Amino acid sequence: MPYFPLYLSSLGFRGTEIGLLMAMQPALRWGSALVWAYAADRWRMRYRLLLAAGATGAICYVPLLFARRFSSIVTVTALIALLQAPLIPMVDATVMDHLDGLGRDYGRLRMWGSVSFVLGAVLSAPLIRWFSPNVVPLLLLVAAWVLVPALAILPRGQMGRREHFRAPWMLVTRPLAAFLATAFLIQLSCGAWGGFFALHTAQLGFSDLVPGLTWGLAVSAEIIMLFWGARIVTWFPPVQLILLALLITMIRWSLTALARDEALVIGLQLGHAFTFSAFHLAALLLLSRLVPAESSTSGQALYGMVAFGLGGSAGLYLAGLLVDRLGTSTVFAFEALVAALGIIPALALWRLQRRAPPLVVVAVRPG
Repeated sequence: MPYFPLYLSSLGFRGTEIGLLMAMQPALRWGSALVWAYAADRWRMRYRLLLAAGATGAICYVPLLFARRFSSIVTVTALIALLQAPLIPMVDATVMDHLDGLGRDYGRLRMWGSVSFVLGAVLSAPLIRWFSPNVVPLLLLVAAWVLVPALAILPRGQMGRREHFRAPWMLVTRPLAAFLATAFLIQLSCGAWGGFFALHTAQLGFSDLVPGLTWGLAVSAEIIMLFWGARIVTWFPPVQLILLALLITMIRWSLTALARDEALVIGLQLGHAFTFSAFHLAALLLLSRLVPAESSTSGQALYGMVAFGLGGSAGLYLAGLLVDRLGTSTVFAFEALVAALGIIPALALWRLQRRAPPLVVVAVRPG
């Protein structure tokens, strides 16, 4: 994925077209995920929908090998996004429902996804150097196909009872709204990192290996944070951890905009451990407290739609609009301001949480 914008650039697409293509993915994926999640919770069919989405989505990677025109790639990637929409929220909801039987440590389970991302990013670098960015669609196809048998052996049960189900739009309380606004802004600030970091390093004259290696380093830091996540969340309450993540993200983007030394630019991306891992760990804890167990899939999808869908898409598209006019360094400086704005709803959430009564959680066996 770090090299997908370079692949699009090799096809002759402009920055605005790359930004649009990248921005479409989270918007379609997470907007559609809310519909899939509603069906999964309403009719208690999460496992079957997960298998169907994984298999049909994998098939749709095949035409990506042959698409070259902008309209063709838009169509194929949109279809992939719609079909693979439920994978992340459904897997996260499954893990949270069965956490007691899976070691009681979400971070160390989620860590393995990050390990695979490191391997993919690092191993892609020499392949792309040897064979050009044209190899990117094939790498994505392989990853999609090997995922399907793994989905088949996930636990099948869902927490709670069907009659207690609440639709996603009925879940939004004032604390949840403040959290969702915070999640939106931190993801909005990640547009240049997610879509244009490879172009940023190219403009600075760095080696072609830098983007893949940097993403590998960033996700390695993510892995360490997830590995120690259970201990970290005992040191910091969720809202305080979110505030810390926002502060470090703001500093990360500010210094990325100013830095010109290759080692410094790479090292700054260790802040990804807070931008993603620390924030996501805190988010999962908050969702388990703010959303009923019967609507866990819908809660995950709502978080994903607002943060990674709306926030991620808007961030990528906005970065695409600005990058040709202002350059990548100015875009990173702008996104530091966006991360700073996220502190406002996070402080509102902190005040609401302080006034909230203690939450009593009742465990219900998955059915």
